[in-house]
Amino acid sequence: MRTILALALAAALFVAAGCQQPTTKPAAAHSGALDVSPTVTTTPTYAPAPGPAALPPEPTAAAAVAPSGSAASTASYTVKKGDTLFHIAKDKYGDGKQWTKIASANPGLSPATLKVGQTLVIPQ
Repeated sequence: MRTILALALAAALFVAAGCQQPTTKPAAAHSGALDVSPTVTTTPTYAPAPGPAALPPEPTAAAAVAPSGSAASTASYTVKKGDTLFHIAKDKYGDGKQWTKIASANPGLSPATLKVGQTLVIPQ
């Protein structure tokens, strides 16, 4: 008798559960049916990447060569028409063979790349 009562109770619960309205809509009741229920989509928002203004300024040639606190140990020179590294070194150091000091203090500088109007760092 208890078994029959337990089965009847289970059947009643099963039927009652099947008669309730679902709280969420099923994805698609029929395989060919089109789901027209409204959907809410959210677009993620992103913070903009920092642009070039956020980057620190590039060091100048003088700042790259001179350690901090030794600004007095360098000078600048603007190249004039007819100048050569040898003549600039002879004028600044008294020895034209010292042109390699000037070339070393100015990355990418060589006798072939010297241009009128170019500003050079002259180490002292």
